[in-house]
Amino acid sequence: MQKELVQVDIDLSDLVPGFLARKRDDLRAIMDAVPKNDYQVITRLAHRLKGEGGSYGFDRMTQLGRVMEEAAQNRDSAAVSRLAEELLKWLDRVEVVYQPSEA
Repeated sequence: MQKELVQVDIDLSDLVPGFLARKRDDLRAIMDAVPKNDYQVITRLAHRLKGEGGSYGFDRMTQLGRVMEEAAQNRDSAAVSRLAEELLKWLDRVEVVYQPSEA
C-alpha cells in the first residue's frame, strides 16, 4: 500500500491524531446510517468531513466529503457507501508530515 503524504502545520500536531480518529468514527457512523436510510445523519457528517478536512490540511477529505454530501442529498446510498469506503482506505494510506508554520 503506497502512503500518501499530507503536509500539516506543526501547530496542529497535538490535534491531528484525535481528529483523524474522530473522522474514522464519523465514517463508521455514516456506514451504519446507510442501511437505515438516515440521510440526515449522513448529510450532517459528510458536511462536517467537507468543512473540517480542509481546516486541517486534508484536502482529499474535503473533496470526498463534498461529493458524499451531494450523494446523501440525492439519497444515493450506493455512492455514499462507496465514498465512505474510499475515504477510509485513503485514511489508511495517509502519512502526516508536519511543516513549520508560515508566519
